[in-house]
Amino acid sequence: MSRTTFRNTVLGIGATAAAISVGYFGVQQLGRNNMFTIAAVVGGAGAISYVLQKPSQPEAPTAPIKTQRKGKKS
Repeated sequence: MSRTTFRNTVLGIGATAAAISVGYFGVQQLGRNNMFTIAAVVGGAGAISYVLQKPSQPEAPTAPIKTQRKGKKS
């Protein structure tokens, strides 16, 4: 597992725990319907962040790489 994947996994678990805590304590103060709203917002934010994550790709070289052709020697 790469370092970026590990970091994203840890941050995702932390964000999920925070969202559950906010929803749990928020529903005690605000009511059941607000809990559903909070859950929908957190779920939507999670889906958006999942879609926006792109796999890391190596950067293309700035200058073209010249290759030598194998063939007849003159």
